[in-house]
Amino acid sequence: MAKQLNYGTTAKVFHWLVVALLIVQFPLGWFMPHIHRGMKPGDAMTFHISFGITILALMVLRFFWRITHPVAPARSLPAWQKLISEAVHWLLYALVLTTTMTGWIFASERGWSISLFFATPLPTLPIEGSLLARSIGNWHGTMEWALLLVIGAHVAAAMAHTFIFRDQIMQRMLPEKPMVVRTRNLKPEVVAMRPAQQSRAG
Repeated sequence: MAKQLNYGTTAKVFHWLVVALLIVQFPLGWFMPHIHRGMKPGDAMTFHISFGITILALMVLRFFWRITHPVAPARSLPAWQKLISEAVHWLLYALVLTTTMTGWIFASERGWSISLFFATPLPTLPIEGSLLARSIGNWHGTMEWALLLVIGAHVAAAMAHTFIFRDQIMQRMLPEKPMVVRTRNLKPEVVAMRPAQQSRAG
């Protein structure tokens, strides 16, 4: 399958939706009250898990879209930067998947009943009280920090390409600007039409 040179509108929408949700998700996860075993999750936890499931769904859709609509690395990048760029992208997919899955395991092991934005009950995994599930669920916080570090590196690289290298790499993921065609200010010319010559009298 031939690779596209630039990201399309669908890929950009997936990207910026996930970015917006992560901007909400990280502070929500850090500042919400800690829930001990045996306590019922509150509204903040419901929102946190709901955003996590939404991010997971978007990343799965984006993953399949990326496979079916591959985009070639920018030709201006050296080979080592192309390799790192691809590795970071796949690492982001893996970390989002493991972060959301460990959070789901964390909630399921505690037997929490969670709904998706208070509307639809979310399924829980049949692992309540499992020691293995508890051990895996405890990795949720570590995965969050790992994801944040990789996102930070990704953003730093984007800023470097924008303000230091100035190679338009960031433009591949930004909305396309409409093309403006400038024309000269032409003034209408008034052309005097000569009247037809009258036929000569015989």
